[in-house]
Amino acid sequence: MTREEIEKLDDDYEVCYCMGTTLGEIREAIRNGAVTMDALKERTEAGTLCGLCESREIDDDGDREVHLDEILAAYAKGS
Repeated sequence: MTREEIEKLDDDYEVCYCMGTTLGEIREAIRNGAVTMDALKERTEAGTLCGLCESREIDDDGDREVHLDEILAAYAKGS
């Protein structure tokens, strides 16, 4: 998913169903320096239970619309 596609999602969009972590919480964590997967998971707890929200490779059934690695690529790396 591109940054433009991610930008269309609301801040209250739930990225991690298991932990209830929203896109807004993830964006805030990235703005505050969580620019690696480990740091993002530590700050938000997203991806720490089932892991499907981490990447499309893990979410091979496509249960999640957007994944943490895509969000990191779009925001942390300025894509």
